[in-house]
Amino acid sequence: MNRMRDGLLRILDRFGGRRMLVAGDLIADEFLYGRIARVSREAPVLVLEYRELLSVPGGAANAANNLLDLGCRVSIAAVVGMDEAGRKLLEVLARKGAEVRFVRKSRSYATPVKTRILAGAYHSSPQQVVRIDRVPAQTVDSQALWDRLTHRARSFEGIILSDYGYGSAGPEEASRVAAAARSLCIPVVVDSRFRMGEYSRVTAITPNITELEAAEGITIGGNEGLLHRVGKAVLARQRLSCLLVTQGRFGMTLFEPQRKPVHIPVFGTDEVADVTGAGDTVIAVFTLALACGATAEEAARLANYAGGIVVMKRGTATLTRDELRAAVETCPEDARR
Repeated sequence: MNRMRDGLLRILDRFGGRRMLVAGDLIADEFLYGRIARVSREAPVLVLEYRELLSVPGGAANAANNLLDLGCRVSIAAVVGMDEAGRKLLEVLARKGAEVRFVRKSRSYATPVKTRILAGAYHSSPQQVVRIDRVPAQTVDSQALWDRLTHRARSFEGIILSDYGYGSAGPEEASRVAAAARSLCIPVVVDSRFRMGEYSRVTAITPNITELEAAEGITIGGNEGLLHRVGKAVLARQRLSCLLVTQGRFGMTLFEPQRKPVHIPVFGTDEVADVTGAGDTVIAVFTLALACGATAEEAARLANYAGGIVVMKRGTATLTRDELRAAVETCPEDARR
C-alpha cells in the first residue's frame, strides 16, 4: 500500500480555497533577454541585441503568486513604493485574486527591482550574465501595518513571513503574529535572507544551506554530520517546531524535536534550468500543506516536489496543483514508503 503517496495526494485535494497570508518584502523580478551580436569595439564586452523584458512577482510576491496558482485565497501585507514597479506588482497580484488592502504605499520607499540580463546565441539557451539590483535607500516602518494584522491572525489558515531585509517583516513582527496564531494552531513559517538566527518560537524556518552557514558562521558543505548537529542546535535554540534546510541539487533535510533528521533527495534532475525564486515556491507549498493538516515530513516532501518542478522552468516560476499531482503520482520514491 502506497501510504505516503496516497497521503500526499489527499493533502493536495485540500489545497483549494485555503486562506493564506503572505507578509514581507515584495520584489519586482525583471528578466532582460538579448541575443549575442558581436564583441564591442569600445571595450572587450559582448554586444547584445535586445529581445524582450519580462517582469514578474518576486520575493514575498512570488510566494503569494505560487499560492494563487495553487488555488488559494491570498492576502498580502507589505509596503511598496509609490512607483511603477510597485503599481505593476499590485496590479498583477490583484488581477489574480489577491487581497491587497493590507499593502501600504509609501512615498519615501522604493519598491526593490532585480534585473537579470540573460544572453545567448541564436541556437542556444540564454544564460544569466549579470544582475542589477535597485534597492530602497532606507527600510520601511511597518509598525501600524502589523498592529492591524496581529488582531486578524485568526482570519487565516497559514501565514508566511518573507524577510528579504527591506523592512516589511522582521523578527519582532513574527514573534507577535506567532504568539497570536499559536493558540489557534495556525502555522507561521519564515524565510529570512539575512537574519534567520533572530527568529524564534515560529512554526518553522526554511533557510537554504548558504543562509544557515552564514547565520551560524560556519561552513557545512557536504558534511552531513555537521549539518545534523547544527540543525538540531538551531531547532532547540530558536524553539522551532521544525526546520527545513534546502540544499539545491542535494535535496533538503527536515529537523523536528525528538526525531531523526529526514533527508529528501532532489526531485527530478539536478541539471536545473533556473533556481530563481525556488525558495519562495518551497515555503509556499510547505506552509500550505501544514495549513491543510499535513505532518512536517509530508509538507516537506510536497515542497520538494514543487521545488524540483519550478527549477526546470525559466525565470521566477510558479506551478499548478495538476503539475504537483502528476509529480507525486509518477515518482516511485514516496510510493515505496
